[in-house]
Amino acid sequence: MHPASYRAVLFDLDGTLLQVQMHNFIPQYISAFHAYCRDLTSHQRLQTAMRAGIHLLLETEDGARTNQQRLFDFVAAQLELDVPLLGQRYADFLASDYEFLAPAIESLPLANALVNICTRAKIPVVLATNPVFPRQLIEARCRWAGVDLAAFDLVTSLENSCYCKPQLGYFYALAAHLGVEPQDCLMVGNDTSHDLAAGETGMTTWLVDTWIMVRKGLNFTPHFRGNHQQLYDFLHLHLPAKQDEI
Repeated sequence: MHPASYRAVLFDLDGTLLQVQMHNFIPQYISAFHAYCRDLTSHQRLQTAMRAGIHLLLETEDGARTNQQRLFDFVAAQLELDVPLLGQRYADFLASDYEFLAPAIESLPLANALVNICTRAKIPVVLATNPVFPRQLIEARCRWAGVDLAAFDLVTSLENSCYCKPQLGYFYALAAHLGVEPQDCLMVGNDTSHDLAAGETGMTTWLVDTWIMVRKGLNFTPHFRGNHQQLYDFLHLHLPAKQDEI
């Protein structure tokens, strides 16, 4: 039984509000970071440690530390480096110009319209991107794709999150933060594992199948699915009747 209207909407980012070629983006991202710590470790060791660290975030359920703390504790241990030193080099990287990553991003014309129909309904809207990247790289991806980040009430990032999708703690924590029950939330995403896991908490799930992602292992069946225009039409019908044009 799904609500006639929703009290909060959670949007995935990559593959949902923009398209990104992650097979290009992640190696370039790690290579750019390596330019700031090439005196500390080899490119291969850093790449191996960073990728293993991201997988660790996806698999960890305890929520005891932020994703940033967990990632850098792990990577520093793998590379036999001090955490503050590694963290400072990463901060130096984030302060640099990484516009060369922009070509990996493809914009979606309907992205802002999808978010705006929710904000006009006067309900919280979350950019529920998997928080394995820092806020600055999320901001950059949104800027390159023309997504209005200011429209979101909350953006999950490496710094402010203690869970990742598909861990159920991620979705429960968001509902608690918003002050709503999971069953009153709609999770929108393109990933049949990471995004649709929200359904296990009682959230309604919408699978955007324009750029669908099906992973090996456990996948979930969405409550609803369709392309971006069909999602827009669905939101128009299932959000509170507080929109400006009504």
